[in-house]
Amino acid sequence: MSGRMDRRAFLGALPAAALAMRGLDGPAGALAPRGLDGLAIQGAKPRLDAIGVQVYTLRAEMADDTDRTLAAIAEIGYTEVELFGDYALAGREMRNKLDAVGLRCASSHVSIETVRDDWDATLESAQELGQALIVVPSLPNNVRGTEGLVRVGEEFNEAGAAARAAGLRFGYHNHDWEFAPLAGGVLPIEVLLESTDPELVDWQMDIFWTVKGAGDPYALIEAYSGRVTSVHVKDRTPSGDMADVGAGVIDFRRILGRAEELGLLHQFVEHDFPADAIESVRASFAGLQRLIG
Repeated sequence: MSGRMDRRAFLGALPAAALAMRGLDGPAGALAPRGLDGLAIQGAKPRLDAIGVQVYTLRAEMADDTDRTLAAIAEIGYTEVELFGDYALAGREMRNKLDAVGLRCASSHVSIETVRDDWDATLESAQELGQALIVVPSLPNNVRGTEGLVRVGEEFNEAGAAARAAGLRFGYHNHDWEFAPLAGGVLPIEVLLESTDPELVDWQMDIFWTVKGAGDPYALIEAYSGRVTSVHVKDRTPSGDMADVGAGVIDFRRILGRAEELGLLHQFVEHDFPADAIESVRASFAGLQRLIG
């Protein structure tokens, strides 16, 4: 926490803060833009040159043959990857594999348990990989209430301070539960963001899960300009199923239309359960290029 108020005062202020941040006319979970002109994005294009992929999409292929999978990713045209789990702790060995095919590790996902128990080694590995960001991708059920999220926020501030000292950024990746109101109407994502220092803890927005939770990705990136530094890009069918980018209905052109201006640094294609992982990331790369190019 920032130290401006004690925990009890902070918790008491959350419902009012939630109402102040959300537009009364908007859908549940859609935070209102901070006075920005919606017309300003007409015709705008993002200026993110690099398209990355979260290798969780290719977890079976990575386990079977890491070198061949990384080569296939590079052949498609990706230039950045986001690692996860043990791959994120591989340090110099993984850096050599990435260098061999012209890929860069921009980010990695690690569990909150890793942050708690093995943070120094994780930061060292991230430095060896040459990455810019480390992200916690989920939280256990037992900390998803207001009190638990405030405590996690305190942990995140400490982890973020250590990451910053190591020349790295630290962040959190959402799913849909963060948009289900808690007591008093406050959203879990609001609790977590308000409990953390924006200088130390970024938000990695998963666009699919934000939409599934009835959040408005465009409004949220506007409202938290500079805080959302990376996104997971995956599409959603009209019936709500996950889809390759371009095979669904999410308006990525609008969402990413002012990416650089609003502080977005990285975009990672992902599909949690693809029928064919290589073909999925190939289709999503082409789809993202087509939609935002």
